[in-house]
Amino acid sequence: MPEQPWFAIDESDEDDYEFTADELAFVAALRERTAAWAADGVQGLVGRSEEWDSLLAYLDFVDPGAPVHLVSIGAHFYGDRVRGDRLHNQLFTLTDRPSRWALEASGTIEELAEESADWFRSVLRKPIVLYVWLNDDRWAYAARFAFADDNQTISQVYNRKLAPPGQAEELIAAGHVHGKGWIQTVGLPTPTLYQHIRGDLSAAVLPPGVSAVTKRGPIGGVWYEGY
Repeated sequence: MPEQPWFAIDESDEDDYEFTADELAFVAALRERTAAWAADGVQGLVGRSEEWDSLLAYLDFVDPGAPVHLVSIGAHFYGDRVRGDRLHNQLFTLTDRPSRWALEASGTIEELAEESADWFRSVLRKPIVLYVWLNDDRWAYAARFAFADDNQTISQVYNRKLAPPGQAEELIAAGHVHGKGWIQTVGLPTPTLYQHIRGDLSAAVLPPGVSAVTKRGPIGGVWYEGY
């Protein structure tokens, strides 16, 4: 049993916002369906915001090797429907581009709690891996956390100073860049190694030839989301 109940209401939100009877009923039903889930580095929380105009039940994933926040996945409850997907890392709104595994359901409170619990369980099973690229088999110049079943980037880092000469320019020319120079690691060659972070690794589709490791050294640089 987890030390903290799944989908506990954030204390600050409980003090600042008045939850409706339907919202509290949904939380109670969701918590009942998830009470036996084991705690394994993922925290299930509930919050509310006037900006969302909805209750939000969400999971916070962390990298146990750092530990740092990886990604938040959540479902917005609107009374007679729920919408769930990956969340913006600061605003907690749903992403502009829905994932293939996004949640969209309507029904009674009990039905929505059931649908949401099943969806959260499927998200927890999704394999998360860390890919690392080494230069000269020594320097980690790039890394990428990803859902390895559908190759969706969670977060990434690219260090031009440690990268092979000319590579950054080639990636930019090929269009593997976003905004003001954020190199997208999906344009890189096969990673040197990968580390299984969590989830069902048997569901992962890994690049041929990438080596598995259980430990890793520090990875320097600024991490940013994938696009």
